Amino acid sequence: MINIACVKTATVAKSFQVFGYLGENITLPSGADPSWNLFRIEWSIFTNTTWIATYNNGEKNTRYIPQYAGRLALSETSGNLTIHHLKENDAMEYTVNLLRKGDNEVNKIKLTVKQKLQQPSIQIVTSTSVESGCLMVVNCSSLDKGVNLSWSVEPVSVLTINKSHPSDSSAQLFAFVNTKENSTFTCISSRDTESVSSESVTPKCDSKICGKLLNGTHSLTYKHQLR
Repeated sequence: MINIACVKTATVAKSFQVFGYLGENITLPSGADPSWNLFRIEWSIFTNTTWIATYNNGEKNTRYIPQYAGRLALSETSGNLTIHHLKENDAMEYTVNLLRKGDNEVNKIKLTVKQKLQQPSIQIVTSTSVESGCLMVVNCSSLDKGVNLSWSVEPVSVLTINKSHPSDSSAQLFAFVNTKENSTFTCISSRDTESVSSESVTPKCDSKICGKLLNGTHSLTYKHQLR
């Protein structure tokens, strides 16, 4: 009589895509079922299976590669790997090998590292007094590339024309502001699901603006016009 023991071989069961921001922390999911009792966990990079963090029968090691020195935390229960203080070169594909009694699973996690959007800045280019109001040209610019710049103007009764320049991450707003009401301009920079707003600006309509708004800070000087 012949007894045959069946042992499962490793398969790539799951693939994940994870996004993180420079300088922040990110947890890479192992994909392990919460009910699993893991006795071995192997996190690796590159096609030659270079270990960066392992757990083997109660012993953890996260000191394989200088690039990750002091920045890794491995959970022996979930198998998840946390990378602290993300760097640009952390962006790559990671492999985790999960071993439990009678089973073995290999999962892939692709990490993308992004730079958080920077706050756009507003500059009042011109403000010309006309009957019952002012004609203003307001410029918004961002140091980020590939962003969409939009405007929020209050009150909504302010007449505006928006002109964007995607090639140099800037946008202009032409607005007519009534002298009887204060108007507030805010520029919003967005990319994918992320957005950030500039400092809001409320320029005076009865003044000639000589200064500028740079980097979201209020550094305006006014020179009153002769009437």
